[in-house]
Amino acid sequence: MKSLSKVRVSVSDYINHNSADRFALKNTLDNLALTLPETAIFGGMLRDFALGHVRDFSSDIDLVSFASRSEILQAISEFSPVENKFGGFRFIAAKRIFDIWAFDDTWAFREGIIKGNELRDLFKTTFFNLDAAVFHLSTREFICSEDCEDGIERRLLELNLEENPSPCGMSRRAIRMSIEKDLEIGPKLASFMLTNAKRSELDRLSNLFMDGLEVHVKSGHSENFTFQPQQSLIS
Repeated sequence: MKSLSKVRVSVSDYINHNSADRFALKNTLDNLALTLPETAIFGGMLRDFALGHVRDFSSDIDLVSFASRSEILQAISEFSPVENKFGGFRFIAAKRIFDIWAFDDTWAFREGIIKGNELRDLFKTTFFNLDAAVFHLSTREFICSEDCEDGIERRLLELNLEENPSPCGMSRRAIRMSIEKDLEIGPKLASFMLTNAKRSELDRLSNLFMDGLEVHVKSGHSENFTFQPQQSLIS
């Protein structure tokens, strides 16, 4: 894995890159840091950067803020935000989709599954180990959980918090992430996927993935699961 300092630098360099699109992105994030100073990038973007997928990053940017819902709404009102499924707001700025929500509206906090008081408590709320990371917009500090750092180093996707409002959807996402980002699947996540994935909703490659995962678990292998699509497609 890149050291934590290198991940911080890569995120900062991406935001500060000298291009028209990036200038607009930097301007948007700088303005949010001014109006909502206790706000951080959370999860997916940081995971992808730590895994080395900087150049092809084009996903949404997730933000979590200690500001209230009303303060957040006021700060992003110029972008015509809409409510999203996370209990926060979605808006488009600098040709990028953002999702932002108040810290207390984080699903695991709101449902009483995890108690949240400080930024690091967000690490306990992510379904995947690799998503337990934050980049503070004002301080430019990057921090992640020990399990996240270990998972990045080993390219291991594992279960962090089992409770989730969409277990089937997260199982599909785990398959996609494992294939696209060349990640191994840990034992806890493997068990979750075998319980919750709906095979009738999966495409052929995903079903081949689940076939291999099922054989792997039933065989009692102690190592993590690695999908080999060439062998699966040949067989």
